[in-house]
Amino acid sequence: MTFHACGALLALALMPAGALTAQVADLSGTWVLNPEKSSWGGGAKPVNIMVTIEHREPFLSYSGTLVYAEGEDTRSFKFSGNIGAEHPARRSFGEGKLLIRRVDGRTLASTFKSNDGMWTETIRTTVSRNGKVMRRNIRREGPAGRLQWTEVYEKR
Repeated sequence: MTFHACGALLALALMPAGALTAQVADLSGTWVLNPEKSSWGGGAKPVNIMVTIEHREPFLSYSGTLVYAEGEDTRSFKFSGNIGAEHPARRSFGEGKLLIRRVDGRTLASTFKSNDGMWTETIRTTVSRNGKVMRRNIRREGPAGRLQWTEVYEKR
């Protein structure tokens, strides 16, 4: 091993553990859909989505309301669990397992697979550097085909 390689290894060994990990964005708060900045890719366009998130890494809990037609079609959703662990979950198209993993300090990737193996949904959630905008890129595949859309939220 060269002198420079030994020095680099020693420097890494002496560095505090926290310095090796990226700062994790806090997703906590109330987020409201901005329909004008979102794109729907042929799927049903909601009128409003409001999400309340509690985030204490690795714990993540969210609940919200999705409205498709003003006052006519309102749905609630919720989740609680740790990032990095698989959890039972329910979607409008079935029950299955959800795994949320951390990509970097501002990005989460989640995968839902239905118990019957017919549906898969992947979501990549990224928070802006200033913590005020959240973008969710969603892809759902199943018997009805493939849908892709992007939701843009602003922190209230």
